[in-house]
Amino acid sequence: MPIVLSESAPQGRGLTILFELEDLARTRFAAAPLPMYELIFTVHSGNWDRLLLPQIRPLAELVRPGRFIPDFFNSARPDFDEAVRQVLGVPSTRVRDQIANMLGTTSPWLRSFAAGTPTSRQDLRSALNAGFRDLIGPNWPETRQAFDAEVRLRSSQAVARGLGDLLGNLHPSISWTSPALHVELSWDTEISLRGTGMLIVPVLHGLTRPAVSMFAEPQPLLFYPVAAPQPGGASLELALGRTRTLVLRALTSERTTTELAKHVGISLPTASQHATALRTAGFVSTHRNGRSVRHRLTRRGWELLN
Repeated sequence: MPIVLSESAPQGRGLTILFELEDLARTRFAAAPLPMYELIFTVHSGNWDRLLLPQIRPLAELVRPGRFIPDFFNSARPDFDEAVRQVLGVPSTRVRDQIANMLGTTSPWLRSFAAGTPTSRQDLRSALNAGFRDLIGPNWPETRQAFDAEVRLRSSQAVARGLGDLLGNLHPSISWTSPALHVELSWDTEISLRGTGMLIVPVLHGLTRPAVSMFAEPQPLLFYPVAAPQPGGASLELALGRTRTLVLRALTSERTTTELAKHVGISLPTASQHATALRTAGFVSTHRNGRSVRHRLTRRGWELLN
């Protein structure tokens, strides 16, 4: 099964993932950002400078906007060089089947890669290295910092409110009703994890909706988008103001008003004021949990950011 991105769907439709007790025990967050996926989702988004196309053309032929992402790119290795070796080590028969079924061998290079020629594998190696260097590498330290902050926040949420609550609040298109996790898709299917658990992977580049890879080894993968640090973002800041833009980005993760104030570096009353304004505009939802008030982006808020 390829890497599948979620999509808008009628209520109740989508992928249902059944959890057993052992699955809950084995479900965990990735320990570090996964560079292969950060790169693949960026290329798949189409949101990159076309001047880079000559350097990454083989990768761009395999990862096309609007198409499924071939699962031979599955690599949960935190070291990019190791991830590249794993991708290039996928058997030619598996590569050939996926290209024929999903992309079609419409170019000479794709036909060569499907046939497993050494030069085509080297072409992909060069494209992967160039893509990471030019698209992901310049902001990799900031990516690591944002990833670590997200995992710390989610870990504290799991401790305070339970794993089910955590899973159900990763993104508006993901919901949890024990014993199942539901991801919105335009088609219906139900899959049981059968004791493997899942690896949860926050993604900071390219991804705007959750994605799943159900047959990755050694366990399925659930990806969800987190707003990456933005050196630019001038147009959004002009529309909302710098502080309100920072508040909006901070609420890609659910936070209390106190957590929001600390994260952005503003006073508690100011954080409450901005959250209220964004909620009134439909970009943020708020709910009370005991004595605390918690905020997170609505789908409209995600669309504004992305």
